[in-house]
Amino acid sequence: MTQAAPDKFLDFDDADVYKDTLERNLRDATRNFVIEFGADEARIAFNYSTEGVSDLLKTKPSSKLPVRWINIWGPHRQPELVDVLGTHYKFSLRLQAIIRSPPPKDQAPSTDKDKHVSRFSRRKPWQKNDPEIALTSLESSASSSTAPPLIRSNTTRGISNDVDHYTLADQMQNYHALDVGRHYVCIGANWMHELPTKIDERVDIVEEGKQKRLYSWLFLCDDHTVISFHEYPGQVKDPTHLKAMRSNTLSVLRQLSNVGLDKTDPLSVQSVRYALKSDVGVLPSQTTPDIEGSSLLLYYLFDDWRAVYSTVGKFHDRLNTLQNAIFDELSRKSHKTPNVEIIPKLHVLGRQVRQMQHVYKGYKNLCNRVIDPKATTIQGSEKPNASIVYISQSASQRFERLGDRIDILILSEMEEYTAEKESLISTYFNINAQKDSEAAARLTRAATLLAKLSVLFLPVSFLTSYFSTQITDLQPTFTSKNYWHAFAVIMSGSFLALFFFSRLLMYVTETLDTWTKQLGKYFTDMFKRKKAD
Repeated sequence: MTQAAPDKFLDFDDADVYKDTLERNLRDATRNFVIEFGADEARIAFNYSTEGVSDLLKTKPSSKLPVRWINIWGPHRQPELVDVLGTHYKFSLRLQAIIRSPPPKDQAPSTDKDKHVSRFSRRKPWQKNDPEIALTSLESSASSSTAPPLIRSNTTRGISNDVDHYTLADQMQNYHALDVGRHYVCIGANWMHELPTKIDERVDIVEEGKQKRLYSWLFLCDDHTVISFHEYPGQVKDPTHLKAMRSNTLSVLRQLSNVGLDKTDPLSVQSVRYALKSDVGVLPSQTTPDIEGSSLLLYYLFDDWRAVYSTVGKFHDRLNTLQNAIFDELSRKSHKTPNVEIIPKLHVLGRQVRQMQHVYKGYKNLCNRVIDPKATTIQGSEKPNASIVYISQSASQRFERLGDRIDILILSEMEEYTAEKESLISTYFNINAQKDSEAAARLTRAATLLAKLSVLFLPVSFLTSYFSTQITDLQPTFTSKNYWHAFAVIMSGSFLALFFFSRLLMYVTETLDTWTKQLGKYFTDMFKRKKAD
């Protein structure tokens, strides 16, 4: 396999180089890569040195390779390289310092107490519907260090009273910015990354739909260079998580090689190099290949549509699962307790939906800022001798279309999810209220049955007491035959009267109530007459 030496470019259209590129970008040791491409050629180099990048920036891209992309993983690990790029493109001191700032350190290992709580907070199968255990599990998992950044604020970022960039990025999901300089336009935003997880009964409530949020900066420079800085995610033990966090960047990178075009999912096709070919009629006559290539590259790095789709799809699946669980409550046996995890799960899901609304509103605002010539200098500048950062018309139209999709599809869908969540909560409580009413009705029927049975045997009990009375004069009179005759008559009468007991009781109580009111009214009127006399 061909290995790329530092500061050495290799043919990105070579199959071995292409395969090695994908493997290198999934290693923590890979710090950066530089790729130059045109309609017919593409070359790539890894772990470019600071001196090499400085020399590279002094050379103008060739006509065959008009577009350059510099990608940096974890810019705080390469502060000298950030300084070289910042000095060359005249980054503001504030922006340059923010990019260089280190992210929060990984959380310290859990103590024995934390391990004890984590071990025993897992519910056993027979404890699934225990209200007290479910509440304890929710509280412990909400304060757990394994809770996703989307749901909780990173406690290590909030220890100090000092507010830094990553604290704001962690606590404010819609912390986005668009910075404009003389030689660049920078888009900074929180990007959401769906991490592959297996949801089962052992997963804490707040870990469902866990997402990783990382901050990235995308630069479009006046020499048609695109620079991307990505926040360092820390030590990632699971390689599938690192692949998920870098999926969109790798998707764009794969399609800059002719080798990767045949292996691309049709829904993920990104026409960057293809759009540079003027002979196919894609490239507008008034747009040069370098402007078209760099503009489209910026757009596709910004538009991570797979993360959007997976997020919306996950919300939809979780709502359907909770809906089925709520409808299952209709067939729940009366002796079983309600599924108390439904409401906490709906609460967590509703909170995630609201937070994602803020995120995508920020994305939409960035799209509007990019395509608005009054807000930025992307479309041109009226100052004489000023550098101009151009964006092609096709890329601008794509940004406009993306803003419409976010508004019509994503944000409207989030509103539907919020309304459906509230409806499910109402349905859940209505079902349980109906269950409670049915239980109360059964209890009332049981009490009525017991009352009727007591009425049935009350006369017999009186008869038995009467015949058992020790009176000397009556002893020779009563015989067993007299007792059983009386028993048969009274039992039969009680049994027949039992069918009319409810109506008879209602009639008697209503009659007595009417008499009481009439007597009360009579004495009141008589008292008033005497008082008047």
